[in-house]
Amino acid sequence: MNSSRSARLVAGLFGCALSAAAMGMALGAVARTLQRPGNVSDQRVAAEASSGRDWLVNGRYDEQHFSPLRQINARNVRRLALAWYLNVPSVMGLAAEPIEVDGIIYLSAPFDRVYAVNAVTGKIAWTYQPRVRLDHYRNSWAARTNRGVAVWQGKVYVGTGDCRLIALNAATGAEQWQTRVCNPDQTGITGSPRVGGGRVYIGYNGGDTGVRGSLLAVDAVTGRHLWRFWTVPDTPSGIDAKEPALAMAARTWRGKRWWTTGGASVWTAITYDAPTDQVIFSTTAADPDMLYGDRMNLRVGGRKLFSGCVIAVNAATGRLNWYYQTSPHTENMQIVMAHLQIDGRRHYVAMTVPKNGTFYVLDAHTGKLISATPLDPRMVPVPAAWGGGMRPAAFHNWWPMSYSPITGLVYIPAADARVHRAQGQTARRGKLYAWNPVREAAQWTVDEPLPVNSGVLATAGNLVFAGQGTGWFDAYAADTGRRLWSLNTGSANDAVPITYEVQGVQYVLEPVGYGSASRLFDKGSNMGTPASLRGPARLLAFRLDGTARLPPAHAAIPAVPRPPAESFGRAEIRAGRRLYRRFVCWDCHGPDADGDGAWTLHGGIPDLRYMPAGVRAHFFAIVLAGSKRRHGMPCFGCGAGFPFLDTKLTAGEAVAIRDYLIDRSWQAYRAQRREKSAPPPH
Repeated sequence: MNSSRSARLVAGLFGCALSAAAMGMALGAVARTLQRPGNVSDQRVAAEASSGRDWLVNGRYDEQHFSPLRQINARNVRRLALAWYLNVPSVMGLAAEPIEVDGIIYLSAPFDRVYAVNAVTGKIAWTYQPRVRLDHYRNSWAARTNRGVAVWQGKVYVGTGDCRLIALNAATGAEQWQTRVCNPDQTGITGSPRVGGGRVYIGYNGGDTGVRGSLLAVDAVTGRHLWRFWTVPDTPSGIDAKEPALAMAARTWRGKRWWTTGGASVWTAITYDAPTDQVIFSTTAADPDMLYGDRMNLRVGGRKLFSGCVIAVNAATGRLNWYYQTSPHTENMQIVMAHLQIDGRRHYVAMTVPKNGTFYVLDAHTGKLISATPLDPRMVPVPAAWGGGMRPAAFHNWWPMSYSPITGLVYIPAADARVHRAQGQTARRGKLYAWNPVREAAQWTVDEPLPVNSGVLATAGNLVFAGQGTGWFDAYAADTGRRLWSLNTGSANDAVPITYEVQGVQYVLEPVGYGSASRLFDKGSNMGTPASLRGPARLLAFRLDGTARLPPAHAAIPAVPRPPAESFGRAEIRAGRRLYRRFVCWDCHGPDADGDGAWTLHGGIPDLRYMPAGVRAHFFAIVLAGSKRRHGMPCFGCGAGFPFLDTKLTAGEAVAIRDYLIDRSWQAYRAQRREKSAPPPH
């Protein structure tokens, strides 16, 4: 064989080897592309913990809401711009944390709709509508908020306002199965399911409306119920001797019918912890005493376990491992897992900040308290409508916090409980805390004009992203708190930002639109500006040097219709206000009827101050006879459907509520006219 022929042969063989390698790489890429959508597993979550390419589960990893991506960083974040946007047809805004898997975003919206969206283009791949029922108060309330889905081994899971857990095909959106989680005549689901160990974990609402709480685990493939952990014990005669946790809890309760109306719900804060094979979750207070007075004399004789607790159970069996009670009268929030170096020792910890405004660090294996420090130790009075008394000057909102293992700081979306007076007005404010859990102190804080804002995202690019109810979406330096980038989205920010990478490009995703259950029971003026409350619901995706343009929101601020003449006095107005609170009208239409700022239709919750004359003519048919019950307005003359409120609204009481609402309409009408006649600001 001559040398030239040998060279050609070697070159050919080498070329074949290169072609084979290239083909192998191409086939690998095709295999990854063609793998079934929604391919999430315990192994993959662990494997991607350090890469951050996808946002596979709630909180991404260890519920930290931290991403190791750093293509977008503190040095170049000024170049962050819109890559694409998607208008979401939702009159109730967005409150969810999206999940992103292999270039597909899975998003839930009010009325428990689910969308699959291309993460690069923003195009919708499929939608799902569960047709949730609205004919009971809690269905109506819960169906209007959905905080997210879970994705696992080709399925997408969503909870519904009428107590169903539904599994969908991640590729098509076709329903695979559904199972009942709770009693739809009493309550509903607003929180997102959590997944891990081949199981789906889900709770439901009811802490503040007197429903017995629990956490349910179902088989992720079949939907079969595996175990249920009751957070309130059974009747004294029905305690199962095989459940020592419930037998222990029963000794801490007193009063009437706690086993049906005890509260301690598990509505959002669920963490699956793979290293310890535990589900660690939080419970609300022993209600309804938190909001409606001590109706059942629950304060007599004990701690009312497992209300106001952080609880860890075996993920496979649901058996109690440990619990720590922060207070039977507080609502507990998200739990973040992390390794901390404290006093020269490495600890694996669970960190949480309940509504009592105290930062707790617990040993993840035993639940032993390591530290408990108020965010702000000053005490402020609580309004009588919220139970009275005193509480710390800052508290954690339900929106998730984030933890950066790089800075060692926890970034907490909080609210300042103090009332601030300026320009003749009183208001509460928001505050973003960067908290050092080892030093037990804030490293930096940012004041925000409104008390209700979005969740928080931290990244390895030394960035913290947070949205505000005013519509602004901001990026801060994670180490110093310096604001580095801002964009006015035109809509209130009430959801949870995430980040992901597709084809080598990092995106930051922010859902916007006046959303969350807080828009029902909080004042609209606490959650947004007149313009941001009316901004559209959208998904906004950002990347470096993005070229898309965000259309102006053009929020039209409606006029308050001129109310009818007041033919009643201050005594009638005061009586109507008391009844408005007693019959929990404020839980949908806002305290003091300070609601959405519009007479919203097509699934929205109307602001009663904006009631048109035609609706006023049917007021008693709606309130007393339930003419709008199928749309979600309870029949108060028939009984409101609350487990703890068994009285019916009388015709005389309905007149008093109507008079109170007319007075509130006049206040809004006059305030709007004053605003229009005021000179423009300099």
